[in-house]
Amino acid sequence: MLPDEESNKTDNENDGSIDFVAPETEHLQIIKIADCEPVNRPNIIFSDELIPQFELGMTDIRVELTHLVMLQQAAIALLAQAKREVFIMTPDLEHERFDNDAFCEALSAFARSSRYTQTKILIANPQLAIEDGHRVIKLIRRISSLIEIRQLHEHDIEHNQAMLIADSMGLLRCTNRDPWQGSLLPKGTPYAQQMRDYFVECWERADDIKDFRELKI
Repeated sequence: MLPDEESNKTDNENDGSIDFVAPETEHLQIIKIADCEPVNRPNIIFSDELIPQFELGMTDIRVELTHLVMLQQAAIALLAQAKREVFIMTPDLEHERFDNDAFCEALSAFARSSRYTQTKILIANPQLAIEDGHRVIKLIRRISSLIEIRQLHEHDIEHNQAMLIADSMGLLRCTNRDPWQGSLLPKGTPYAQQMRDYFVECWERADDIKDFRELKI
């Protein structure tokens, strides 16, 4: 090799340029961030004194509820097991039954458990709940995009029932308040579906509530 050629080669090797080396792709991973953190559902209290153990949509029994605590625990048990939708129809949000932390935590956990869940409440007369600062109303104000509430049309109020429908399978009904009485059907099909259809009809006639200040009281 001539001296000039050797000099040119040396200059090219030391010109500061860096050769590109393609990365190894066999170890690359694409990590998808979860949509949301898992929501802890409430623990269900099953006992002979309250309600027997059941699985929503599977246990074919009828449970007669003879006091307030039974009605409270039955509602929480349905909320803890529901996966798709919970529809609640109530005369006035029943302070004794629903205005407590345990129910609100169960309702909140269900509403936040999936982006596909539906939580709807139909109320006949919201006045007492608003005046008393009901916990459910405070909850709805915090997560208004997850829980919908409407006021029953005046023509539906006389036929208003107190019930909770879970996944078109579980049906909880409150038939009396003095004394507190009701019934629970964990596998209530077709009764739960019939009540769901009735709920949807009333929902379509009900007044949409965009802000609680617009509630008719």
